[in-house]
Amino acid sequence: MRATGWRNGKYGFGIRVGRENARRHFREDWRAIRVEIDGQDHEFPLRGTFWTTCPEFRGVAIGRWLRRLGMHAWEKGRPPVLELEPLGDRRFRATLATAVRSS
Repeated sequence: MRATGWRNGKYGFGIRVGRENARRHFREDWRAIRVEIDGQDHEFPLRGTFWTTCPEFRGVAIGRWLRRLGMHAWEKGRPPVLELEPLGDRRFRATLATAVRSS
């Protein structure tokens, strides 16, 4: 599924999946997910607002990854485009999409 980088001001980073992807690929009884980033698994909580107004998950590992790739600073409205591959059992794999920036 396509997703985008998310940031809250300067230091908080996450991955925004959007409402449709949230409904399609996530279950409402999940309280956390595991995401493989560069071969390492990381656990991220799903906040209650994930299902309503904020369909993203956040964490330090995402910020480190985006910084390492030089993708941590983007123009407003132009976050990096990511792929989030469902692996089953609350697990996903995050990679940069072929199109690095959203249009």
